[in-house]
Amino acid sequence: MSVRLQTEQMPGYLVARFTGAGVAEDVWRHFDFIAEHCKRTKNNKLLIDTTRAEGEISLMERFLVAARARVFAYYCITVAFVELPERIDPQRFAELVARNREVNARVFSDLRAAEKWLLE
Repeated sequence: MSVRLQTEQMPGYLVARFTGAGVAEDVWRHFDFIAEHCKRTKNNKLLIDTTRAEGEISLMERFLVAARARVFAYYCITVAFVELPERIDPQRFAELVARNREVNARVFSDLRAAEKWLLE
């Protein structure tokens, strides 16, 4: 089974949900498509929910996911990533890497907090 992507338009932002088992590459290989979809639908705010995706993520994979998130900076898209608390790196390495690539992004373990931040 591989990771599946579902998108949903919410008031003020787009949600990209990943479900199923797979590897980190199964998520970041969709980033270009998601950014283009945001452009077509005039969304400059995006919530990426990986709480229902299964699998482990190494430090190198965190780096690659964050580096690939650079496409969102290119399209001026603000991104809230929602992840399970136990899978969030305490040092927030991926968030730091993304922000160093000019991506306006934050990682959250709480969906409501992510929505609130996006809509501020």
